[in-house]
Amino acid sequence: MPYNLTAAVERQEDLGAGYHLLTLAAPEIAREIRAGQFVMIGLTDIDQMLIRRPFSVALVSPGPDGGEPASIGLLYKVIGRGTTLFSRLQPGDRLALLGPLGRGFWLPDPALEAGGGDETELLLVAGGIGNAIFPLLLQELGPRAARTTLFFGGRGRADLTLLDWFEAHAGRVVTATEDGSHGQRGFVTAPLAAHLDADPGRRRLVMACGPHAMLRAVAELCLARGVPCQVAMEETMACGFGVCLGCVVEKREPESDFDRFVRVCTEGPVFDAREIVL
Repeated sequence: MPYNLTAAVERQEDLGAGYHLLTLAAPEIAREIRAGQFVMIGLTDIDQMLIRRPFSVALVSPGPDGGEPASIGLLYKVIGRGTTLFSRLQPGDRLALLGPLGRGFWLPDPALEAGGGDETELLLVAGGIGNAIFPLLLQELGPRAARTTLFFGGRGRADLTLLDWFEAHAGRVVTATEDGSHGQRGFVTAPLAAHLDADPGRRRLVMACGPHAMLRAVAELCLARGVPCQVAMEETMACGFGVCLGCVVEKREPESDFDRFVRVCTEGPVFDAREIVL
């Protein structure tokens, strides 16, 4: 159930190269949010910001007593006016907050895998700020996170934010940068393709988030190999709950002319790659 509330800023961390991690006190949302879902945030003064912005929730943290989840962390990059205003927020400042929203990732049912041989190998693919969606997924996976592989790409080393965190929580991290400053030179899809082809018979699930071109390339790799793939879409949103119809994407196999599109904010933002046209 979405909550519409005002949340206080707990921390604002400057991670360098324009990236920030904003932590908000929001226990209602922290308890219910799932990896891949998002929140809409805005300034409480609508004269400064009329329309809220969508952000994936990167992390949840417990309260001072170490018990139930009490705060959420939003990883973002300063790009335009809105994120510039967010970057100036200090502890104690308050934001308008709506969430959790949308459909997140879904995982293979462990009960269905029991007796079926090796468990499904989980491969996470992040491009740039698309990595913001994966810390919460690794938190949700618990011990299973140690058996995941994250393929992490960016233009350069500065775009591989939270790399140390991922190396501590994922089983394996494979990096690729376009300028060659960290990991393999080139796009992250190259090491992903090599990994998929190295053991083509293994049961796998690919989960990706990043720029549209990267998602399209990842989906094509997976579809060509018959590998299940979930993609987390990033689209411009004005409302976040399906009213404005500003975030629609085309379905791959519509049943009629009146069934051509789906809304990223409600039917997504996570889709099976077979569902939509990328």
